[in-house]
Amino acid sequence: MEWFRNTPFFQNFPIRGPVNNDQEYDPQACYDSFRGHWNQALRILQRVKQLPVHDDVLGVVSHLEQMITLLLYDMNGVDRHSITVDSSRCLEHLLHENVLDRLFEWSIRAGSYTNAVKCQQMKLYDTLIGQTRHFLLQHNSFVKPLMKLLNSCHGEVFSKEINNHLVDLLNQISTLLMQYPEFIKLFFVRDKDVNRFIIFSLLIPFVHKENSIGMKARDALLLCMSLSKKDSDVALYISTYSNFSVLVASGLSGLYSVLPNTINDISVPDWHRFTPDDVKEINGLLYFVTSLEFSNAVAQVAESSIRRQLQEFLFRGFLIPVLGEALLQSNTKEQVAASAYLELIIRTVTEPGLLHSVLRFLMEVYDGEQLLNILMQRIRSSDTQLCLVSLALFESIIELNCEDILLELVFQYLQPCFHVIISQRKMLFSIDPLCPSFEKFISLAPNCCYSSEIDDSELVNFTKYKQSLYGKYYAYLYDARNKISQCQKACTSWNNSYNGDEEFLSNSEEKSDSLISFERSSGYESFSAPNTDELKEDQDFWQTSSNKYINKRVNVSHNLEEHPCLEEAPTVGPFLTILLEKLRNFMSNSIYVNLHLTGLISRLAVYPQTLLRTYILDHSLVLQPNIPSIFEIMGIIKQQIDDYMNHQVNKTSLIKYAQEVLVHREILLVNIRRYHLEKTSTPTPAPVQEPAEPPFQRNAPQRLSLSLRRLSSMLNRRPSQIETSLPMLTSTEEFQFEFVYSKFTEAQHVALCAVLLDEWVKELAALAQEHTIAQLATLMS
Repeated sequence: MEWFRNTPFFQNFPIRGPVNNDQEYDPQACYDSFRGHWNQALRILQRVKQLPVHDDVLGVVSHLEQMITLLLYDMNGVDRHSITVDSSRCLEHLLHENVLDRLFEWSIRAGSYTNAVKCQQMKLYDTLIGQTRHFLLQHNSFVKPLMKLLNSCHGEVFSKEINNHLVDLLNQISTLLMQYPEFIKLFFVRDKDVNRFIIFSLLIPFVHKENSIGMKARDALLLCMSLSKKDSDVALYISTYSNFSVLVASGLSGLYSVLPNTINDISVPDWHRFTPDDVKEINGLLYFVTSLEFSNAVAQVAESSIRRQLQEFLFRGFLIPVLGEALLQSNTKEQVAASAYLELIIRTVTEPGLLHSVLRFLMEVYDGEQLLNILMQRIRSSDTQLCLVSLALFESIIELNCEDILLELVFQYLQPCFHVIISQRKMLFSIDPLCPSFEKFISLAPNCCYSSEIDDSELVNFTKYKQSLYGKYYAYLYDARNKISQCQKACTSWNNSYNGDEEFLSNSEEKSDSLISFERSSGYESFSAPNTDELKEDQDFWQTSSNKYINKRVNVSHNLEEHPCLEEAPTVGPFLTILLEKLRNFMSNSIYVNLHLTGLISRLAVYPQTLLRTYILDHSLVLQPNIPSIFEIMGIIKQQIDDYMNHQVNKTSLIKYAQEVLVHREILLVNIRRYHLEKTSTPTPAPVQEPAEPPFQRNAPQRLSLSLRRLSSMLNRRPSQIETSLPMLTSTEEFQFEFVYSKFTEAQHVALCAVLLDEWVKELAALAQEHTIAQLATLMS
């Protein structure tokens, strides 16, 4: 009601608070004044022989403002949910005299002032609905002129001010219809054999608008989408007669087309994904993400036919032609940007149907090669930036816990068990409660990381077991336990266990076609299945593959007959092969590449499925001669590190320097993470026996921006403002960005590799132990 408060009348007749003193309010005087203002306005409206002049418009607007002020005053204290015509004589007069209809009919003859009077009517209806809620929707003298006004706005181009008031009115009506869906039918207009839902059709042009008007319009559109579940006519209009899904897809394409083809202002060497800070600072990226989040919200609340339509248009109209082409560009910098945009999309989209469309897109074939395979090959790139964003992309993909993706990347190659020699295949099903792999991993820690004064090997292993750069080894056990538990829960809906004791139920053609699997799986296609809407609330069907296996002990001769080519050239698939090839180059990789590479392998090791777990974590598994072994590779890396460091006279100081660099980096990440988490939740002290943070965070935090210098003032907060188990860096140090991101010498780089390997073996050892405990608990339950 701010539009009243600038009038002189309002200043002399305040209504800011409820009237408590009856002497201050005379109902009869209020009513008489209301009628008087209307009679004066009516005289102007009835001048049919001439077009309104400026003074006429001002006069009508002034009288209307004072009438509404009096009406609100007359209705003061009336319960909006139980209002009747008798509640206010002013309201009764408004309806009986057809004030609103007469006003509209006059406005269409107002010539150049038509839009100005429309704007006043929009504010008038907004105020009346806000005060009376659904009551006036029961009266034709209110609904009829309202519909005339709304219908007259269809296809019109208004000023920003009028658009603002129009969207405000539509938003209020949409909110009201959500509470009182029985009035939805009032807002349908017959237009060329189509029942047009006028609220929705007027909102569509604002779907991609910026600033507050776009936000309010999208909120109202989401309310209309929710109405589509309550009213079949609304769903029919949106899906069949509106171009909403086309506009959303084309809008995303348009917003993507204006994004920078290359990210040129990267000033930190470990940048690998867009953060919220980057989204705000990179030209156009905020609007793209906003549109993407809106699409995600629509898919969550809309009726199933609208969801399917939106998924298909996004898949066919944006992902394949626009994002697909961007990812296939030959320029390395453009590949970096496009891969980072894809990773951002995967993190932004949460609705199962849209996620399925994105994952289905990854399985598309371009020029005879699957997009997923094209992207994984870029991990091999010698360009550090491309390698980093590719690793980050697959981190986000793996975090989805999607069975079809893991089947495509890993399990279709491990399932036949040809990577293990025949005599060892039965070992897949055994559990050693002593977990000897723990000792094996600990023994792979570089000796240079520990005091040379300790000669006894058992004592050395005990020292490695107890120590950690982050804290105690228990922190790794706690972190591993949580991650394994979360992953187990995420995989409970998977159709197959991938324990090496299964065979495909489908035929060989279906086995080799992952896209068929996606088409038949419970993502996109399953939305049309019976009762999907009810089941969807309980689990994410996009995570589950439609490929079925039957439980059956591995019959070696049978498998050899079916897959002779696999026995001749056993493989663990291109994805694992690429990762372990990159691991072989551990000493020559950037330290930031190694941080992400080891993190991605550890994340794969979190999966509880026997085939993947034993391949990564079981040192007793005897592999075929040409199958890469993580234990062999880590043993070679350990030897390379120790051989190099044994020739360094200052190896102790080098190791200490490497530890300080990584600790400072960890403090930086923790403080940034804590700074932003404290805004959304109140920190709760962790129990004494549980570490406050997971150990040795490899990846940048949510808000690590393209340039760390933008964060220096934020990071120098007082320790009392941010609780952390790690020490705070002082403001005089300014987090020593040059120290954390300096150009390392060869010796410093090797020392960093040594410390990283030392921490990684503890993490893998903890995963091996916790997997064993989880398996034993399952057998005992």
